Amino acid sequence: MAATAEQIADYLMDVRRSRVTVGWWPKTRMPQDERAAYAAQDAYLERIVPEDGAVAGYKIGLTAPAIWEQTGLRSPAYGPIRRNRVFEQAVTLKATQHTRLGLELEIILTVNADVPPPAPGKPYDQESIAPYIASARAGFELIEDRGADYSRLSALHLIIDLGWNWGSLLAAENPDWSKLDLAALKGTVSFDGEVVASGSSGDVMGHCVNSLAWVANKLAEHGKQLRKGMIVSTGSMVACQFVPVGTTAVGRIEGLGEVTVKYEF
Repeated sequence: MAATAEQIADYLMDVRRSRVTVGWWPKTRMPQDERAAYAAQDAYLERIVPEDGAVAGYKIGLTAPAIWEQTGLRSPAYGPIRRNRVFEQAVTLKATQHTRLGLELEIILTVNADVPPPAPGKPYDQESIAPYIASARAGFELIEDRGADYSRLSALHLIIDLGWNWGSLLAAENPDWSKLDLAALKGTVSFDGEVVASGSSGDVMGHCVNSLAWVANKLAEHGKQLRKGMIVSTGSMVACQFVPVGTTAVGRIEGLGEVTVKYEF
């Protein structure tokens, strides 16, 4: 028998408090299907909002070849970003806060108005969702994968655990972002000054605005919507980079700025 949303949320709260390694989820705490997984995500979110803050936006995962290869998964999934876990430009994180910290380099979009549900039979696409973009900037999604065994993953694991979103780090806004070709930007991740990963923005669903359209459509299926001021972390252009303690990591996307994480004992 599949676990209920409340049972899964209770399990996640135990994992959150203990910060134990969870290589894979026990069968007794797995949802039956994708819709049940998102219901469990909602139940878990309700428990952590008092500490993490209200929903400030959404991340989209499993959107690019580098991540597909790393995880073995190809189906996009979203997770909520919480207000108290959104940081600007630079942040210092402690190893005691994490089981395994990863960094994903992403274009982060801000929404300029409430996005209504799509018209019946007319889901949002790149053209129709574009007017809702207020800005684009570089950012790190701060990933907490709890030491997952990637050979045993399913998309349901990521969904119930908020898409592994621990937090989001945003670069300063570039007022001229709209002059850039957002599908053809190069990005790099450096550890202590040495480039450890690089990628192209066009690898993420062909264009980051396609990610925005996807999440607007998917949220509508679940009776939700993007609200004015929300951020959308559109998917990583590099494989998730796990950070050694004692490292300073810098993410850069040409034209969209840079972010810095110091990871300390």
